Amino acid sequence: MTLGNDINGWQQAQQLAEPVSFQLNWGIVRGLAWGANDGKPLLALHGWLDNAHSFVPIAAAFLNSPLAQSHRLIALEWAGHGHSDHRPAGNYYPFIDYVYDLWQLCELQGWAHIDVLAHSMGAYAANMLAGIDPLRIQNLLMIEAFGLLATAADETAKDMRKGFMSRWQQQQKEPPHYPNKESGVRARQAAGDFNQAIAALLVERGIEQLSTGDYRFRADGQLRGLSPLRLTAEQIGNVLGEISCNIELILGEQGHQRLLEALQLWQHQVPQLKVHRLAGGHHVHMEQAAAVIGLFEQMIDRANG
Repeated sequence: MTLGNDINGWQQAQQLAEPVSFQLNWGIVRGLAWGANDGKPLLALHGWLDNAHSFVPIAAAFLNSPLAQSHRLIALEWAGHGHSDHRPAGNYYPFIDYVYDLWQLCELQGWAHIDVLAHSMGAYAANMLAGIDPLRIQNLLMIEAFGLLATAADETAKDMRKGFMSRWQQQQKEPPHYPNKESGVRARQAAGDFNQAIAALLVERGIEQLSTGDYRFRADGQLRGLSPLRLTAEQIGNVLGEISCNIELILGEQGHQRLLEALQLWQHQVPQLKVHRLAGGHHVHMEQAAAVIGLFEQMIDRANG
């Protein structure tokens, strides 16, 4: 399929997207949805500093698959990302709160059983939820993430110092402004590992125009703060060892190499884990959307077989 056809499919998926919003105890999370209104929830969880448009290519492939008849694809936007609310002033973005937001959402919506397709930070949150609440997620396809970023116990004080200083410094920063969207696209592309078309798709939902006429990214600047506290490898392994769902991982051939270390550390904790490799980078789900949906279809077929 050519890039031009891909972009046409993306445009169609954008036109068919239905805005969704969900009230949580601290604010509203928003996103986009496709597929059967009464279908099984298939939550699409994006990565750090991305937004629901991260899954527009996936949505285009999803709509051309049988999954569109059985599932409701819901691309959620995490707190502080995209069109979702920022956390209230004085709050920050500790990783475990993303996991709690996901759990809380499922409780409020009455979603006892869900499937999940998640990228990067979204996949880290999803595999942790799968260990914390093993009966909730039935099928989990992770893209470029497994386990969690860990800290050795003897580095705890150092990480806390760095995390506190990072929060303080972010409070003093004014987010950068851009004279036009094109400047924002160039900045996003420079920070990523993808082409201009993908950067433009992410920026389209991730930027806003100010009353002054210039633009800035919607994401909360506090998202860039370093985490003052992380779990140890042993604690992460304990959670992963509780996962009972069908779980598969897609690695981009040019993706994050540190994931190989994560597999060495924890793959034995999740013996049912299947690993696939696709040509592409860290955003391989946007580059190879049809292949990703194909793998997820196979996963569902095996589960139902």
